[in-house]
Amino acid sequence: MTKTCSTNLRLKNTPIQILNYFENEGFKTCSLKNVEFTTGFFNFSGIIYIKKGRISISLPQQNLDTIYSFILEANSWFGGLTLMPLPHPFILINEIDQVEVLYIAKDQLTEIADANPLIYKWLLKIAAENIPQWLQVPLIALSNKKLRVTYCLATLLPTNKGNISTMVIDVSQQKISDICGLSRPRVNEVLKELEQEGLLQVKHKKIIIINPKGMFKLLDEANLCFYDPREKNKV
Repeated sequence: MTKTCSTNLRLKNTPIQILNYFENEGFKTCSLKNVEFTTGFFNFSGIIYIKKGRISISLPQQNLDTIYSFILEANSWFGGLTLMPLPHPFILINEIDQVEVLYIAKDQLTEIADANPLIYKWLLKIAAENIPQWLQVPLIALSNKKLRVTYCLATLLPTNKGNISTMVIDVSQQKISDICGLSRPRVNEVLKELEQEGLLQVKHKKIIIINPKGMFKLLDEANLCFYDPREKNKV
């Protein structure tokens, strides 16, 4: 049921204030499995906030034979263009880690934004934050399998907190396959090659990057004109 929002939103465009506003209006945090639109490809409309965990947003190629994905981490919003008169993409949301999300459907968001015009400005800000990864992934999808897997690993790396001599990615090969749009055997081939080059070690549902600088160097061959995941882990 559509919520009625009579209170004006007097904010300075800060994400925490807007998040608190939605929660005060009765929108509750839930698991991804409890959000009905997560089954199969669907015409996305609405906005989500990731309070915990990570998800991948997958977009199909025109022939539907392959997909490409980008990753959203905790404290990220998605759906900033949902109120614009644009065709909304068919997407698939996959859980990388167990997530908690806040979801506001389009009709509810429209009523809130009409009562609080600042929301429209804020939605454009969200869209601008998502667009670099959105535009980058089709370019990576055109790359060879080694670059696609390496790019995926780089986006999954934890944000640099100081020591980057070793980094651990808690993710299965099947998750990497889903994100890259490659078969699991092809992902396995690339991981074995990277392991032989001394860049990483593959464990059960875990990948240990033992040479981040060497792995990042491989991405010099990729076209990263829109988004370079190495920027969050300066080496």
